[in-house]
Amino acid sequence: MDIPIPLPRLWSENTKPGIITTLGEPCEPFGELSFFKMIDVFYDKAYALDEEGATSFILKGISELSELRAAVLACRRFDKPVIAILDIDSDTDETSGGKELGYLITLENLGLDAVGFSVIDESEASETLDIVRYIMGYIHIPLYILLNESNAFLSYMKHFESVKNTVFDCSLLDENRREAVRKYHSEMNFIADDIEDTSFVAANHLQAFFLNPEYITLSQPIDIECDMADELIDFDDEVYDVITVEINTHDDGFHLSQNLHWLELPVMFKTDKEEALKMALCYYNGRALVDSTCGIDEENLKEICDEFGAIIY
Repeated sequence: MDIPIPLPRLWSENTKPGIITTLGEPCEPFGELSFFKMIDVFYDKAYALDEEGATSFILKGISELSELRAAVLACRRFDKPVIAILDIDSDTDETSGGKELGYLITLENLGLDAVGFSVIDESEASETLDIVRYIMGYIHIPLYILLNESNAFLSYMKHFESVKNTVFDCSLLDENRREAVRKYHSEMNFIADDIEDTSFVAANHLQAFFLNPEYITLSQPIDIECDMADELIDFDDEVYDVITVEINTHDDGFHLSQNLHWLELPVMFKTDKEEALKMALCYYNGRALVDSTCGIDEENLKEICDEFGAIIY
């Protein structure tokens, strides 16, 4: 994983965020848009914003992990911060981590630089702050807060004093309000919370999976087919922690991606073919494991897994 681009605690008028929104069309298998076409469309959007002088990319209004991954993969080609604004579910189950944590484990390891939550405002902050603090306790990238004229922004900032590594963007404020923010920000007592070890936290489109590397129960390797519904539905998550998938061809990753909605468990890829592994990890909507004994050169294997945020096991 690349080291995230450093973000200052306080953004000024010199920042010019470029907003990238949803394409409004589902990815295969639920729509006709292919994953790689989705990446190309997002790249074109990011390129246009870059030409207009955008200093960062903000992904907003994108709810599906596949689309968020495509956007991050496209935007990270530019040497600019990439920020995702997620809709947080107020009913998030803190004991399991919830969908948002699974998304962020995936996106952070894919190269996301910061994250914000769209429901955080003055009226809801007290109800959602515990959820945000819980999620950010597993995330190493900053929490991004966009201040605007409608916020009671000084008291609003106070809500996040205890959330580690918070970035306040005041680019939408006038100069008088910016000066008030600068003064208030200099007096805030930020607390650097400890971050949990996520080196063995896998994820899929449903949730995060906290794995103990000493006690992972793997399934026998399964082969890839075009229609895997029956086989994937039959897996019992009370028996296995991770499903092992045998990747043999360049197309296997694509075929698996068309069936993953049937599977509730995380996946470990097993292959001795580098290009096949790259394709499988690119298509996989989550954070996968990769078999360390699969026969790929150790240095090359690490490079591939770092590129897509996968766990070598």
